[in-house]
Amino acid sequence: MRFLAVLLLVLLPCQPGFLPAQPPPQTWRLVLAGETSLVAEATSRGYAAFPVSALLSLGAQLAYGGGEVTARFGGREIRFRVDSPGVVADGRPLMMGNPVYAADGVVFIPAEFLSTVLPQALGGAVSVDADARVVWAHPAAQAAAPAPPAPAVSLPAPPQQRRLVVIDAGHGGVDPGAVGPAGTREKDINLQMARRVVEILRQDPTLDVRLTRNRDTLIALRDRARFANAWRAEGQPALFMSIHCNAHPSRAETGFETFFLSEARTADARRVQQMEDAAEQYEERSTARTPLDFIMSDLRQNQYLRESSAWAQLIQDRLRQIHPGPNRGVKQAGFAVLVGAFMPAVLVEIGFISNRGEEQLLLDPAFQDRTARQLATSVHDFFRATEGRNAQAGN
Repeated sequence: MRFLAVLLLVLLPCQPGFLPAQPPPQTWRLVLAGETSLVAEATSRGYAAFPVSALLSLGAQLAYGGGEVTARFGGREIRFRVDSPGVVADGRPLMMGNPVYAADGVVFIPAEFLSTVLPQALGGAVSVDADARVVWAHPAAQAAAPAPPAPAVSLPAPPQQRRLVVIDAGHGGVDPGAVGPAGTREKDINLQMARRVVEILRQDPTLDVRLTRNRDTLIALRDRARFANAWRAEGQPALFMSIHCNAHPSRAETGFETFFLSEARTADARRVQQMEDAAEQYEERSTARTPLDFIMSDLRQNQYLRESSAWAQLIQDRLRQIHPGPNRGVKQAGFAVLVGAFMPAVLVEIGFISNRGEEQLLLDPAFQDRTARQLATSVHDFFRATEGRNAQAGN
C-alpha cells in the first residue's frame, strides 16, 4: 500500500491538463525513520508545488475543513488555507511567495513550504537540503517539541493600523502578455514597473504594500484579487492596482488609459478586456460558482465602483503630466483580474507596447521611474481625498 501511495504522488502531476511547455518536474525525497518517499513537483500554476498528502510521509497528521488544512507534527501545528499564501505555525503567521491551491479535488502547497516554511515551523524536527531536494524528519524531535500557546491569528494578518495597497504586475510565467515589435515582453515591463511603484510606496510607513507576484511566475487572474482580499484586515482601507501595457493591431495606436470594473461600454474597451482576459488560457479551470456566489460578489463589489472610477481619474490626471502619448481617458470593462476585489480596484494601461516608439519609451528607466512615481502619487491622492470626504461627512 505504501508503494502505491508513493507511486500516486509521483504520477499525479503528470496527468493530462498540465501545460506541455513546462520543464520536467523535479522530485523531492522525504525521509522518515529510514524510509524514503518520492514526491514530484507540479508546475501547472507556474511555480513548483506538491500534493499536501505528501506530508503524511514526514509523519504529519492531516485534517481538512472549511477550505483550511491543518498539519500536525507531534506537538506542533501548521495551518494553511486554499487560495492563500499565508501559513500559521503554532500561532505565528508566515508568508509564502505563492498560494496554496486546489485542483481536481487535490490540495497543492508551494514547494517552498518544504524548503523554507517547514524548517522555520519545526526547527530541529526536520533537516532540509533544498538544493538536493531532500527532507529528513526526526520523529523524536517532533514528539519532544512542546507546542507554545497559540494566540488567535487570522490568515493572513496584515497590520490593521496601516492602509493596504496591492500592486499587481500583469501576466507572467508562461503568459508573456503582448510582445512589442522589438520583442519586448509585456510581463517584464509590468513587473519592473510594479516593483518600482512598490519601492516608492514602501517609503510611507502608513502603508502596507504588497505585490501579487515579485518574480516571473504565472498567477491565475482571479487568484490575484483573492490575495488582496486575504491580505486585507477587517475594516482596513485598501486599494488594488493592476499594471499592464496595451497593444493594438494598428501599430500607430499610442497613449494611456485606466479601467475600472463594470460592463464594457465601447468596442475598444471590449477589445482590451478580451486581450487581458486571454491570460486565462494558461490557467487551470477552477470549480464552478453558484448563482448565489455571483450575486453576493456583485453586491460587495458595487459599493466600490464609484471609488474605483474616482481613483482611475486621479491616475489619468497624474499620467498626463509626464506621458507624451494621448490621454485615452477612464473606461469601464469586466476584467477578470478585477472581479472579486472587494476594494477600489483599477487596471492601468501605461502605454502601447505594440507601437515601436512607445515600446522604447516603456523600456526607458527614466520613463519607468516617472510613471511609477505618478502611479504612487495617485495612491496618496486617493487616500487624501477619501479622508477629506470622511472628515466632511463627520461634521
